Amino acid sequence: MNNALSRFGSDILGKCCWALKYNDGHPNGAWSTGEKLAVALVLDDEEFLTAEDYTIPEAKQRVFGGSWEWRNTNEFDTWLAQLRALLGNNSA
Repeated sequence: MNNALSRFGSDILGKCCWALKYNDGHPNGAWSTGEKLAVALVLDDEEFLTAEDYTIPEAKQRVFGGSWEWRNTNEFDTWLAQLRALLGNNSA
């Protein structure tokens, strides 16, 4: 079952907080490709995705396809929305 606060979700949420606080809302280049893309998707960072030569659908497929966490793309989209909501609550 999908859970925004799974280990991966918690890690991505922390990386999003770091990106917002220390890197102008962009992922750290030292993170794995999946982590960078997940953070960019959560933060709606189209600038980063474009620089990495990914469209939003391609980035979603790369992160979704590399994990057993979600059963379908709707669950993945829900996960992104949950993390965005949690991030909004944490940044207030």
